Amino acid sequence: MGYIRVFLLCLACFCAPGPAAAQSAQRQLKGTVGESVTFPARVAERGFLSYGNSGNIASVAPGKGVSVFGAQFRGRVHWDSRTGHFQITDLSTQDSGEYGVQDIGGDGPVTTIFQLTVYNHVSKPQVSSDTQASAGSCTLLCSVSNGREVTLSWYREGEEKPLNHSSSPDLNTPLTLPLETEGLSHSYSCVATNPVSTERVPVNTEEHCFNHVSKPQVSSDTQASAGSCPFLCSVANGREVTLSWYREGEEKPLNHSSSPDLSTPLTLPLETEGLSHSYSCVASNPVSTERVTVNPGEHCLDRVSRPQMSSKTQVSLLCSFLCSVANGREVTLSWYREGEEKPLKHTSSPDLNTNLTLPLETEGLSHSYSCVATNPVSTERVTVNTEDYCTVYKHSGSTAALALKIAVTAVFSVLTVLAVLTVIHITADLKRLREQLSKVYRSSPAVLSSQSGSSAG
Repeated sequence: MGYIRVFLLCLACFCAPGPAAAQSAQRQLKGTVGESVTFPARVAERGFLSYGNSGNIASVAPGKGVSVFGAQFRGRVHWDSRTGHFQITDLSTQDSGEYGVQDIGGDGPVTTIFQLTVYNHVSKPQVSSDTQASAGSCTLLCSVSNGREVTLSWYREGEEKPLNHSSSPDLNTPLTLPLETEGLSHSYSCVATNPVSTERVPVNTEEHCFNHVSKPQVSSDTQASAGSCPFLCSVANGREVTLSWYREGEEKPLNHSSSPDLSTPLTLPLETEGLSHSYSCVASNPVSTERVTVNPGEHCLDRVSRPQMSSKTQVSLLCSFLCSVANGREVTLSWYREGEEKPLKHTSSPDLNTNLTLPLETEGLSHSYSCVATNPVSTERVTVNTEDYCTVYKHSGSTAALALKIAVTAVFSVLTVLAVLTVIHITADLKRLREQLSKVYRSSPAVLSSQSGSSAG
C-alpha cells in the first residue's frame, strides 16, 4: 500500500504543475505555415509542453526522451537535449494558440507561457495598369490575396516611407491598392507584408503604363472573281498590341498578329469567304481595345473599266476629245496633260446607272493627253496623241480654209470688176450727157437767155 501512495504522488507531480509552480509573463511567438517554431524555455531533464485546453501534448523524462500525446502533434513535437527546447515542425494555422513550457527542476516547477500565431506566407502582389494619362502619368493597381495582418503598400524607388497602404479584416476579399504615378520617370514597388514574410514587386512605369491603342485602318483590294476580296488591316504598333480579325458573331479570331518591332505598323490581311459576312478588325493591348467593322459588300470594289475615247474637229483647227467610262462606286474620271501630275479636270457622279463622260479641248496639236479612270482599288489609263487623233480633221480644216479663202478672193475680184465696169459706164454716160448739153446751148442761145432772165425775175 505504501508503494501505491508513493507512485500516485509521483504521478501527480509528473502529469501536472502544482499550485505553487512559478509562472513567467506571456511571450509572443510567430510562425509560418510549413515551417517550424522553437519555444525558448529550457527543460533540463524533466518537464511538459501544454497547448490551450488540450493539456499536456508532450513530456520529457530522464532516460525516456520526449513523449507526444494526441494525433494533432504526433511526429511534429521534438525536444533538443542539448538546448532543452521544445520545437514544433510543419506548422499550420490550426497550431496557433497558447502554449506552456514547464520545467520541473530541483527548485520546483517553472512554467513559461507562449502565445503562438501561425501565418501563411504572404502572396506575391500582382500589378496591372490603366491607360496612360495625357499628362504623362498612369494609374497602377496592385492586388494580393488577403490574410491575417496582411498590409499592401506602394513605395517610390529609394524612399522608405510608403506613398499609401491598405489592409482589411475581410480575409475573403483580395486587397487592392491604386497608385497614380507622377510622370513616367520614376520606379515604384508594391509591397505585401505580414509579420512573418514580405513580397515585393518593382514596377517600371515605362514598361507597365500603356498608351491607348490606335484605331485600326482597313483597306480592300479589288473584288475577286469568286465573290470574295482581300482586306488589309493596319494599326500603329505598341507594347503588347495585338491585331486580330473576327467574323461577325464569333469569339475566336480568324487570325492575329503582333510584333516586337514597335517602329513598324502592324498589318494583317484577310481573304473573305464570300460577301455576305461582316468582319471586325480588332486592335488591343492590356488597357484598351479598338474595333473596326467592315461589310465586304460595301468595301469590296469591282475593277474600274477602261475609258473610251472619241474626238471631233473645231473650226479653230483645235481638237475636242470626249472620254467616257462605265460608272461605279468611287469611280473618278480625269484628264492629264503628258508629264503633269495635277489633273486638268475630273468628274465623278453618285448616279451609278449613267456613264461618266468628260470632254477636253486641246491646246494645239503638239501635246499628248491621258484619260484616267480610277477607284480605290484600280486604275485604267488611255493615252491620246493629238496629232494621231486630229490629223484628218487638221487637213480637212486646212482645205476648208483654203476653199473659203479662194471663194472670198473670187467674190472680191468679181465685186472689183463690177465696180470698175460701173465707174466706166457712169463716166461714159456723163460724157454723152455733157456733149448733148453743149449742142443744146449752141443751137438755142436766145431761148436760153430768155429762160435765164425769167428765172432771175
